[in-house]
Amino acid sequence: MSRSQRTKGSAGEREACRALHDLLGVRLVRNLEQSRRGGHDLIVHPDEHGPVADALRGFAPEIKRHARATAGLLAEWWRQAVEQADQAGLVPVLIFREDRGSWRARLPLATLRPDLPKIWTGLDFTAELSLPGFAAVVRETEAVIQQNALVEPDSVEP
Repeated sequence: MSRSQRTKGSAGEREACRALHDLLGVRLVRNLEQSRRGGHDLIVHPDEHGPVADALRGFAPEIKRHARATAGLLAEWWRQAVEQADQAGLVPVLIFREDRGSWRARLPLATLRPDLPKIWTGLDFTAELSLPGFAAVVRETEAVIQQNALVEPDSVEP
């Protein structure tokens, strides 16, 4: 990877951090261990607390900034995102932006429909969302968790 590619990649990661902060109010930082050990690109800042930060910690964001997001590149990026998320035990999310385009997020269908098999990890079994759409998923994921936590296990009817 050339120096200009690394510079563009790190600039893209910082840009994605700012965009997600604007949408969720949670600070993310670049995962500096990614180049040494492999791993996803962004992590929630250690000082961030609260339900949205906790929900976001369940995802392994892989950030890509490229002139064009071709089908071949998306497949390659998605494989990388899945591998890194599996290593961390997290849900993969590919966040990408083409030149002069808006940020997009790709995540497993099972994230949106928990009744679907988690083994469906191929690119064909993903959903592509706008970044505000992904932010809504993060917020709603936490809302569902909180709602379920308020229900006593014995009070749930079969």
